[in-house]
Amino acid sequence: MPRISRKNAAAPETVKIKLYKTAIYARLSVEDSGKKDNGDSIENQVYLVEQYISQNPHLKVISTYMDNGETGVNFDRPGFTRLMNDIKAGKIDCIVVKDLSRFGRNYIETGEYLDKILPFMGVRFISINDSYDSETADSNAEGLIVALKNLINDAYVKDISGKIISSVKTRQQNGDYVSGLAPYGYRRSEENGRKLVIDEEVADVVRDIFKWRSEGMSCFMIARKLNEKGISSPYKRRIEKGWMKDSTHYRNPHWQGQMIKRITDSPMYIGHMTQGRTVQSLHDGMPIKRQKPSDWIIVENTHTALIDMETWEKVKALREKTIAENEKTKGKYAHIGNNNNVFKSILICDDCGSKLVRYKGVSNYGGVAYTYICPVRTQNLDMTCTNKNVREKDLSELIYQEVSKKIEQSVELEKLITRLNKRNGGTKETLQAKIAEMQRKIGHVSELRATLYESYVDKLLSETEYIEMKAKYDSDANRYKTQLESLQAESLMQDQTLTPQNKWLTAIRQFKDERTVSREMAVALIDKIIVSGYNSTEIIWNFKDELAALEEYTKEVVA
Repeated sequence: MPRISRKNAAAPETVKIKLYKTAIYARLSVEDSGKKDNGDSIENQVYLVEQYISQNPHLKVISTYMDNGETGVNFDRPGFTRLMNDIKAGKIDCIVVKDLSRFGRNYIETGEYLDKILPFMGVRFISINDSYDSETADSNAEGLIVALKNLINDAYVKDISGKIISSVKTRQQNGDYVSGLAPYGYRRSEENGRKLVIDEEVADVVRDIFKWRSEGMSCFMIARKLNEKGISSPYKRRIEKGWMKDSTHYRNPHWQGQMIKRITDSPMYIGHMTQGRTVQSLHDGMPIKRQKPSDWIIVENTHTALIDMETWEKVKALREKTIAENEKTKGKYAHIGNNNNVFKSILICDDCGSKLVRYKGVSNYGGVAYTYICPVRTQNLDMTCTNKNVREKDLSELIYQEVSKKIEQSVELEKLITRLNKRNGGTKETLQAKIAEMQRKIGHVSELRATLYESYVDKLLSETEYIEMKAKYDSDANRYKTQLESLQAESLMQDQTLTPQNKWLTAIRQFKDERTVSREMAVALIDKIIVSGYNSTEIIWNFKDELAALEEYTKEVVA
């Protein structure tokens, strides 16, 4: 055998893998910033990108850039500006985002960055949820097309929202009724649903309300009188008529002073179409909010009046007098001021379901104490509702103590999760393999079962054999399905619970350094506080299911 010269032998090729200096970029929009239970939070975005990078060793994280509460319509953002400066300085040559909408929502300018600016600067761009990687863009251009289409669709939805708002406003200005249920005392016309006609069943109730108010009776006293007469409130009547479903969130069926005030404030009852008292806009990212009376859309003489102008003017004069007196009272205590109503709309009466209202008590020495009281009990609207109130100072101390306990518990749970994840590094991959195998088995059994009847018809199986084999395949399919569901439930638990991004942990983590209860903390962590007596409360936490599942799962694993 001839000898081969080592000198002329080809040396094995060494494949060099480029190590990318990677930036994580996350953005939260103006309208989403501060929202409760936001699954697309800054923390979640960063966590998802970190998980992706951990599976790609050629990506080395240099820095994380974030814009919290910044619009995606343009690129004039502090975090993005810092990112571009670092790219120009040669510190970054790869950007990874959760999805393209986090990078930018202006599809023309975003496309300019992806197609021209970043490639010119030698920067790789990866959008995880869009399956887009500029390094493979030539072979997978569809990823960019789909991503940009999503941005275009988003712009289209907002454009449609703006057009709908404009159309609704035009109809309101034309005097058409465009809301849902008609105001109490009216109903929609059967001939023209945009017009209102008098609801004779309750028309006299409305006339009595205005009559009593014009005679000087307070809104609270009118509400109490209607309750004593057994007259159904607007909410209760809608339930009784089947016009709307009952709500477990709002259980109070009684007339209240605020209901009377809303009715007697409305020009609807003198025949003037009054709309736009509240406004909301997806187009502008605007949450629902009440409008000032000067901003209401009022079109005169569009339907039959329930109240004569003389009665209306008397009620109007009383309303203006009350406003002036309230302003005078406010002025008297203006030097005292109001602190932030931390627990607004969170405290719920255990008896009637009403939201407790905060009252300010001022002593002769200038001391101020705030107390939350059930308005139904205070106004004697329902004598079965027991007396209950909560001092704000006591409540704040109690909530802070409970939150502190939850923070301590959550710190320990997070440490435990980290240890479990290290110990069970391949658990998720193993689960996915088991799920795929179970799906394969179910498919195989389905195929076998599908051929049984044909074999029976072709006389390859007797009737007894057919029945026995079908029963066996059915049993196998049901067993595999049960096992698959169990595996999928375990996988979901791994993804949603056994993670530092568990919704409860994410929510409470941001308040670990707080020393007092803030409005932001209360809204983020508490669903409601049920009050059953004097300073007697039960806290219902947000994400209670996630917390309970986390506690149960870690308890089982540790055991």
